[in-house]
Amino acid sequence: MQPKKKDKAFMDQFRCPTGLQGRTVAAGMNRGHSAMSTWGLKKARIEPDFVVLDVGCGGGKTISRLAQKAFQGKVFGIDYSADMVEYSREVNMRLITQDKVEILAGSVERMGFPEDFFDLVTAIETYYFWPDLREAFREIKRVLKPERNLLMINEMVKDGVYEVKNADMIAKAHVRLIPLQEIQIMLHSVGFVNVKVFTKTKSPWNAILAQKPTRKQTRAKTGVIT
Repeated sequence: MQPKKKDKAFMDQFRCPTGLQGRTVAAGMNRGHSAMSTWGLKKARIEPDFVVLDVGCGGGKTISRLAQKAFQGKVFGIDYSADMVEYSREVNMRLITQDKVEILAGSVERMGFPEDFFDLVTAIETYYFWPDLREAFREIKRVLKPERNLLMINEMVKDGVYEVKNADMIAKAHVRLIPLQEIQIMLHSVGFVNVKVFTKTKSPWNAILAQKPTRKQTRAKTGVIT
């Protein structure tokens, strides 16, 4: 049986929220992802003076949380949905006026930020929709400072059980799940080091922490001698 047009239109919003339905989805994400984000953000060190980027910032609640932790630094957010950029700006307007937050439209594969710019990059419930995961990881590594981390936090997992039980929802929401070990291997292949995988007991929640190597490690791997 074909899904109803109304149901399909709503499920399409998870990939790129737009319009009134998109705002409804964003508000729901801000509420629904709160506990998971709290769990996942504990996996990374966040210093008060950090410059942080949240990729696929959606409803903007994670940006608010990051700004509380990096209160002497600055938090940037990007999203490829112009409507979500507007929504996130509304949620974080006070922080934006204080120059503690900046939210921009952009793609994870071509972000336009300077090299070695961020102390931390977060990506929460968003890798599923990136068209080129490997290229996204390369771009994230480029904008990270040496020895700094990418933190991915997800409430879905491909473990042979979850994606079978939730196959219908995953298909309707256009989610592309990748096994955690495969993501770990891919991160290593583009040059990340110390890639750690965390899972929550009796839950599909998972987090991946990956470090950009030092300049010395990079030179050694590429064979550059100084």
